[in-house]
Amino acid sequence: MKLYETTVIYDPGLEETRVNEEVERVTQPIAQAGGEVIEVQRWGKRKLAYVIRKRRDGTYVHVKHKSPPELIAEMDRRFRLNESVLRHLTILAPKDLPKPPEGAKPPEEGAEPKVAAAPAAGE
Repeated sequence: MKLYETTVIYDPGLEETRVNEEVERVTQPIAQAGGEVIEVQRWGKRKLAYVIRKRRDGTYVHVKHKSPPELIAEMDRRFRLNESVLRHLTILAPKDLPKPPEGAKPPEEGAEPKVAAAPAAGE
């Protein structure tokens, strides 16, 4: 099982009890699939960067969980069918990102990243 982070933006008009029900709809399938919910953070109402379905605000919920990879596609399908969900995103947690190849040196602290200079116009 891999470690994932799922962020869901719900309709701001939902009551607190309904938001709790929606969070249960996210965490229940994880437990049923043999996964583990590590942490649920309720970020509350926040202003959106842009209008989504005529809404300027959204209720944010962030869930860290260990789940089988097959469950992520099912969760995505459920989010798309749920009209209370404005947006959702599931990513692999940074802990599970691929490791650098053996022999690769970590960048030195304070060192500037090496970037090739672009040729000047007309060269």
